[in-house]
Order: sequence, then structure tokens, then C-alpha cells
Amino acid sequence: MGNTGGAGRLDTNGIVRTVLISAFIVALILGTTGFYLILHDRAIQRQAVEAGRLLTTATAIRNYTDTNVAAALRGSGPDSFHVETVPAFAAQTVYHEVQHTYPGYTYREPALKPTNPADLPTPFEVALIDKFRDDPGLKELAGVRDEGNGRLYYVARPIVAHEACLACHDTPQRAPAGMVAKYGPANGFGWKAGEIVAIQSLTVPAAEELRETGEIALILGGGLLVVFVATYFALTLSIDALVVRPLHALAAAADSASRDSEARMTLPMSGAREIREIGSAIERLRLSLAKALKRLPADDAASRT
Repeated sequence: MGNTGGAGRLDTNGIVRTVLISAFIVALILGTTGFYLILHDRAIQRQAVEAGRLLTTATAIRNYTDTNVAAALRGSGPDSFHVETVPAFAAQTVYHEVQHTYPGYTYREPALKPTNPADLPTPFEVALIDKFRDDPGLKELAGVRDEGNGRLYYVARPIVAHEACLACHDTPQRAPAGMVAKYGPANGFGWKAGEIVAIQSLTVPAAEELRETGEIALILGGGLLVVFVATYFALTLSIDALVVRPLHALAAAADSASRDSEARMTLPMSGAREIREIGSAIERLRLSLAKALKRLPADDAASRT
């Protein structure tokens, strides 16, 4: 009987530990994953806000060029061409300078039929242009992509050709002679009014931000692990002291009482209140059983007479 009680005690401890460890592992995985997803989402939102501000700045530079610089140079003659009057030129030049200091920050205006060969789109940019052309109601595309210099957050907006654009991009004959002389008669022509011909594409570096997100999630996960380990030992020791060992003592006392009603039992005086009450009840039961057994001979004698 003693061995059975010991095995039961080990089984109880094992079940408690298994349940706690399983619960802690599930909570640790869910908690760390939840931390990472929340932090990742917030990092993307910060990148989106930054990229949106920078793209708005680039658009403001384009508008300034078109409104002020181009207007000031329009009187130079129909055949003259100044690259400074091109709205994309100022914005791309500014960000080209920025890129020397901050390599991940880029601004481009790739077009399917660009005047400047430097504005030829990459395969990724062609895919973006095609998405805008397939869905004219689409106003913006954004996301994270991998490049050779790390992960980048990109934002792209469509550029629609207007009637004013056709003065330079309809046919070589209609375009300023200076532009044709500079870029040739095969580049940047054939545009249609209302057609999506290019995109504004801006990128900001996201690798560092996302890496820090992962590091913070790991730190928080490590903190959870420390809390879980401390909680595990506190709970298992408390359960062992307050429940398992007192129950084992009760089982031993009950076994002893069942064998010898006169045996002196050692009942647990510590542990949970309910266990102490059970111990007291077992002691009262033992005393009642002992008294009943003592009365049996007298009752038998009385029945014989």
C-alpha cells in the first residue's frame, strides 16, 4: 500500500508538471508570436507614414517645377528644351543626392516608354505599372520587398498622361527639337491622353526596423520564459507542499487505520484547509471505529444471556 501511495504521488506530480509545461509552452509560443506580429505591423505602419510623407514631398517638387520653373522658361522658343522644366527631373535629382547619404531612400519615375533611358522600369516596376493599367481606379500600391541591399518598403502611385504632356510625348515631329536632339526620335513618344504611362516609385529602408522588431519580440519572449519558469517552480513546489504530500500522508493514515484501529496516526497539520479537515474527519472516524469495536464483546455477552 505504501508503494502504491508513492506511485500515486509521482503520478500526480507528473500530471501537474505536464499540464503546466504544456500550458507554458503554448502561452510562450502564442505570446511571442503575438508580440512579433503586433510590433511588425506597427513597424510597417511607421514605414508607410514615412514613405507617404517623402512621396508627398517629391510630388510637391514636381508641382513646383511644373508651375514655376517650366513657366519661367516657356518663352525660350518652341524648339528649345531645358531638362530642368521636366517635373520628374528636379524630384529625382533631389533624391539622387539624398541617396548618397541614405542609400535605401530612392525615388524614381519609371515609364513604359521613357524619354530618358535611365527611367526604364525594372521587371518589378513593370508589374506595378501593369497593375495600375489593369485597374484604373487603383491609386496606390505599397509593401515590403527584398533587394540586394536589404528589405525595402515601397510605395507607388500612377502617373497619367495629360494633354499638356503630349506636347513632348506625342510624336517626334511635335516634340521640341532640342529634346529630340538630346534623347533621339525613338524615346518617350506614343503617349495617349488619360493613359497610365509611368509611376512614382519611392522606397525607404525597412531591414533595420524589421530586424529590431524581431529582436524586441525575442527579448519579450525571453522575459515571458523567465516569468513562466519562476511560476512553474512556485506552483509545483506549492502544490507539492500544500496538496500532494498532505494527501500522501492522509492515504497512509487511512491505510494504517484500516489495519489497526488502535494505531497512532500521524495526520498532516499543514497544507490546504480542506485537507486538514479531511484529516480531522479521518481521526474522528478512527476513534468512532475503535469505540465501536470495544463495545462488540459486551454486546455479544448480553445477547447470549
